[in-house]
Amino acid sequence: MKKKLFSVFNNGSVAWKIFSYSAAVLVFVLAVWIGGAFVYNIVIDNWIRPAFDGRCWGDRYISNTISYQWRYGRRGGARLYDEASGKVLMRNIDWVATSDDNDSLAVFAKGRKRGYLNRFTGEVVIPLEFTRAWVFSEGLAAAEKDGSLVFIDHSGRVVIDKGVGVDSDRQGYAFHDGYCILGEPEGGTVGMIDKSGNWVLEPVYDNVSNDSGFWKVRKDGLYGLFSAELDTVLTISKTRICIFEDAIEAGHPDHTSRLYDFEGNVIEDFRIDGVESMYYETGELLAGTGEYDEYSGEYDTYDIVYDAAECFRYYVNPYGAAYYYGLMDRQGRRTTPPLYSSITAIGKDRYLCQPNGVIIDGKGRKVE
Repeated sequence: MKKKLFSVFNNGSVAWKIFSYSAAVLVFVLAVWIGGAFVYNIVIDNWIRPAFDGRCWGDRYISNTISYQWRYGRRGGARLYDEASGKVLMRNIDWVATSDDNDSLAVFAKGRKRGYLNRFTGEVVIPLEFTRAWVFSEGLAAAEKDGSLVFIDHSGRVVIDKGVGVDSDRQGYAFHDGYCILGEPEGGTVGMIDKSGNWVLEPVYDNVSNDSGFWKVRKDGLYGLFSAELDTVLTISKTRICIFEDAIEAGHPDHTSRLYDFEGNVIEDFRIDGVESMYYETGELLAGTGEYDEYSGEYDTYDIVYDAAECFRYYVNPYGAAYYYGLMDRQGRRTTPPLYSSITAIGKDRYLCQPNGVIIDGKGRKVE
């Protein structure tokens, strides 16, 4: 009986020792894990890595001392870092974007949400409450909230809500000289609002863009032009509009191209891009040299005689891609409009015109 009792106590002592050792090992492992996490995430990230191993971080400054940093290597990750204090201001952010007009607020993303922070202090000014958001421009920023596109001020207050959704085809929403291009995604047409939210151009256009300070609009394949103050410069009747330093060139549906001043007055009624001479085969042959031409693989037995046609062909480029041709006499007078995709001289005063293969004379009359 004594031996059995001793055995029970002895077994209990062994079990207790095993439990004690296991608990000690578990505590040790937890201590190592917590200590390692503290060292890696606090000590290394805040002191050792910035001081000695800055090469593992790429950075882009959003102000003089605040930078958006991303980690190279397998772990990745990004953060907001204050170089002046050596502190990490925010971790695990996806991206930060600043505005072109140096606004104090920058938009940032974390997870599936967007918010705004002060790029000089790193402080979050407008919390992560938007599904999509864009940078501030001229004091306002566009953001998507509850499925609607709204414009907010620096406090996050909604100041413009036109009741439209976000157009996924547009890369951004920004005010330029007091106006912002805005459209209805379902209808696919766009217009423009001012900073009070009023439509200054109704959303009836296929596209609106800013070009050299002018507002260019497109509707049903034709273009028009408004000034910075939205005065009409060119009506929507042009096939192409190019703005140069001192003039505006516009193509027209009749394949012509004209030059305008910045008020829309015609400077040059008929703009030509180039003039070319044309030559035709006379039907005469000249004796060749008789030498072997390695390029053609034939002997030069005769040469074809060419002569200059009576008319030149001129060309215009009203669409910015295709060229159209017309006839011009030797006094520089246009005898046909630029109707054709090509003109080839087939006689002294005979011209084959495409795309219909019609033959005309120098006055534009059809020849049988």
